[in-house]
Amino acid sequence: MPNAYTENQAVEFSLLVLVVGREARGEAYDAMLGVAWSIRNRVTRPRWWGHDWISVICKPDQYTSMVPPPKDNDPNLRVYPDLTNAKWSLVIQAAEAAYWGVGADPTGGASHYYDRSLDDHPPFWATDGSSVHTCDIGGLHFFKAN
Repeated sequence: MPNAYTENQAVEFSLLVLVVGREARGEAYDAMLGVAWSIRNRVTRPRWWGHDWISVICKPDQYTSMVPPPKDNDPNLRVYPDLTNAKWSLVIQAAEAAYWGVGADPTGGASHYYDRSLDDHPPFWATDGSSVHTCDIGGLHFFKAN
């Protein structure tokens, strides 16, 4: 991995750290890595969800922890990196591995995921045939768009 980022890469990486931390900081490293790789998979397979790191992460209605109020009142909107919390070090490591494509994708090419807390009412794309379940990591279900 490079020791320095370009200005654009610094912004991309910062956004990736923020969304992975907001979405998966309560999970183990493998699930954090899965979230980061699912974002990378969207970047490398441009579609309606965006064509680069910034457009994918900032696409409206994709990551609830990134949707600005008042549309969503997700408490994760108020979460920012806290380097006194050891989980954020893992978040940064997971984001960096996925950003640079280091190691294997633990999700099997997933482009979507949802938390098990939504099992009683999963997102429509998890049941309408538009995605295939690839794996479960921690408390997250991962899916790949057809």
